[in-house]
Amino acid sequence: MPPPWPRPVAAPFLTAQPPLPRPAPPGPSVHQVPLTGSNGIEVLADGTTVKGDATYPIPGGIKAGRTLAIAINCEGPGRLTVQVRSGGVSFLLRCEKDKVLPAMNEIQMPRTHATGSLHFTADPDVTWSFTIGWDPNPPERR
Repeated sequence: MPPPWPRPVAAPFLTAQPPLPRPAPPGPSVHQVPLTGSNGIEVLADGTTVKGDATYPIPGGIKAGRTLAIAINCEGPGRLTVQVRSGGVSFLLRCEKDKVLPAMNEIQMPRTHATGSLHFTADPDVTWSFTIGWDPNPPERR
């Protein structure tokens, strides 16, 4: 006759497992926009996987004293030139083969213009993504 109490059951043998590695945060990509509205920037235009030259209007034109944020990811051997038309500002980025390079420029606009645009000039092997917008909290000027 079996005993009136339950028989002990062997517990499974547990071994300590090393913690799973955390996935690395995603890096910059030309297939995604570099900034979103969640960054506090009022997004005006953006684009992904762009090749060649392009021009994008700045809705509402350029306002004196406001800070235009321009975020770019570029990849491929060559150069990408960015010009704020009507703002009188331009800058050059050097891009690299097989490496996405992020860049961010914030430019305080010196004059008001009813219209404005951002013009990109890219070497043939350069692919890029961008976001432009007004930054309500720009970094302090030094």
